[in-house]
Amino acid sequence: MFRLTRAVIASVATIAALVAFAAALADAGNDSLQALAQHRLIAAGSLVLAVASALALGIVIGRGASGDAVPSLVEPGTVPIRTDTMSRAETEFLANMSHELRTPLNAMIGFAELILSEIHGPISDRRYYDYVGHIHTGSEQLLAIVDATLDLSQLAAGQLDLRPCRVEPSAIIKECAQSVAAQAEVAKVELVVRPSTASSVAADPVRLKQALTCLLSNAIKFTAHGGRISIGAIGNDGFVAFEVIDNGIGMMPDQVELALQPFRMVDGCMTRRRSGVGLGLTLAQRLVRLHGGELRIESRPGYGTSVTVIMPVISSHQTDKR
Repeated sequence: MFRLTRAVIASVATIAALVAFAAALADAGNDSLQALAQHRLIAAGSLVLAVASALALGIVIGRGASGDAVPSLVEPGTVPIRTDTMSRAETEFLANMSHELRTPLNAMIGFAELILSEIHGPISDRRYYDYVGHIHTGSEQLLAIVDATLDLSQLAAGQLDLRPCRVEPSAIIKECAQSVAAQAEVAKVELVVRPSTASSVAADPVRLKQALTCLLSNAIKFTAHGGRISIGAIGNDGFVAFEVIDNGIGMMPDQVELALQPFRMVDGCMTRRRSGVGLGLTLAQRLVRLHGGELRIESRPGYGTSVTVIMPVISSHQTDKR
């Protein structure tokens, strides 16, 4: 219950921050430039509070998933509450929280996209266009954090189900590359898709794409301007190896171990200039393991990192449902 109480506090703070954020945006359109600046400051502070609240919730979940001790509220001599009962209660709470957080965030993203498209006429002052662009980007980043945190909690609780089917490696790596193409362009990093003739694998296409996209996004974050990232798939002895290779900053062996822990980030000069909360590698590894696969990392400081996802080739008795 202690973890659950802390999670409730974090979620309430997040929702309150989003309400304040929306109120600031709603009022800004009718005020002077000076008032607009004030509203922007309020909105920015509210967004920071929302991110901090989401992180607080993630830390609560992460500690519970990693087995860290939490204070006991059970009186001596009383019968403790069953662990599975508490787990169900927390899972139900997280499901409800997911809806409460995603609904306003999706609304903010949707309205921001409508404004950016100028569907009801051009925006007279182009500064407003930039402001809405920042709102859209910030909302998407916060939604990604919430989604990743909730996915990790479901994985820890054994509540994340897969829907496996036949997946063509060449198709899935192209989809992953397309999903991060804009991010690579902004980072001024070359993104290369290597040709693949690997056999089909049995996997949940949504979750496999999520894992590979996490790896690509992580590689982009830690590769300097002008760097190169490639993704490909190789078939070998009943397995398919998906490879994401970059020539970024690289890591020491102990840093690799640290990076695979939830909510932990490798310290470095580029870390402070990159967004994220340290969930990408952890989430990718757990999604791969859920498929019965394996994630391997080879890295060297100053030379880059190679991450390999090994998945079993689809068996002959499995039907093609894709």
